[in-house]
Amino acid sequence: MAEISDTIVKTTEFAGDYKVQILTATLGSNSDTIVLTAAANKISEIVYAKAHLTGGVDAELCWLQTSWSSLTITIASFEADGTVATNFTGATIEVLVIGK
Repeated sequence: MAEISDTIVKTTEFAGDYKVQILTATLGSNSDTIVLTAAANKISEIVYAKAHLTGGVDAELCWLQTSWSSLTITIASFEADGTVATNFTGATIEVLVIGK
């Protein structure tokens, strides 16, 4: 499981109860998960999530695919040729989450 190392919570003005969070985490596998909790993250539903690499980018780790279900975010990582990533040295990410 990817470990969250920092969370930035932004107060938003759009559509009432929606919140924007930016999570910083480290990757450890080619299909890593981040599990949010209503108590810690102050959201009960993820509406949108998008991850991008902030460190460890090379030919063996160069792009991500983000999906979510309930409060679990899954980040799949890939090499330049489209195969699953195998090297996570220095791999750090930021995940933009919109929830309510």
